[in-house]
Amino acid sequence: MMAAPDAFWIAVTGKGGHAALPHQTIDSIAIGAQVVTNLQHIVSRNTDPLDHLVLSVTQFAGGTAHNVIPGSVEIAGAVRSFDQSLRETVPALMERVIKGITEAHGASYEFQYQYGYRPVINDAEVARLMEETVLEVFGEEALDKMRPNMGGEDFSAFQQKAPGCFFYVGAGNREKGIVHPHHHPRFTVDEDVLEIGVKMFLNAARKVVF
Repeated sequence: MMAAPDAFWIAVTGKGGHAALPHQTIDSIAIGAQVVTNLQHIVSRNTDPLDHLVLSVTQFAGGTAHNVIPGSVEIAGAVRSFDQSLRETVPALMERVIKGITEAHGASYEFQYQYGYRPVINDAEVARLMEETVLEVFGEEALDKMRPNMGGEDFSAFQQKAPGCFFYVGAGNREKGIVHPHHHPRFTVDEDVLEIGVKMFLNAARKVVF
C-alpha cells in the first residue's frame, strides 16, 4: 500500500571566504550542489528501473550573506522504497557519492541515515473483508482500488503485531472548497466523512465477530 519512509542528513564542510576570492575557498555550496545532482543517479543509474525507489532532497541550507561563500552547508531529504533488500543498499550508495565528490574537492562530510517504518503491506484476507464491507454498506460506486504509493505510514508497526489493511476514506469535497492535498498550508478535511469511517469499522467488526 505504502513505502518505507527513510530520512537522511548530510553536512558538507569546506572553507569559507569572500565571494570575490573563490580561489581561496573550498566552496561548500558548489560541492553540495554536485552532491544533490549526483544523488539522483542512484535511482536513474544504480538501481533497476523496475524497482520502486524515490530519493528526494528536500532541504539545502547554507550561507548568511550575498558576498560570503559559507564554510558548510546542510542537506536533508527522504528515501522511499518497498523492497527491503533494495532499501538496505541505499545508504552505502549514497555515501559513495558523497565521499567521492567531497574528497575530489578537498572538503569533508558527515552523513546520517535513519530507517523509518516498514512498508505498509495489506493482508489479503483483511483487505478482502474490508472490500466486502464497502460494497455491502456503501455500494460499488464507493469502492476505488488504488495503486500503491510512495507515502509512508506508522500503520505498518501495527501490522507487525496483527494482520491489517490500510484504507482511505475520501475526505475532500469540492463543493465545500476542500481540495488541497496533504502538507499544503490550506489542507483540511470534510468532517462529514468521519461518519463513513465509523460505519466502516463497525460493520467490518460485525463481519469478523458474526
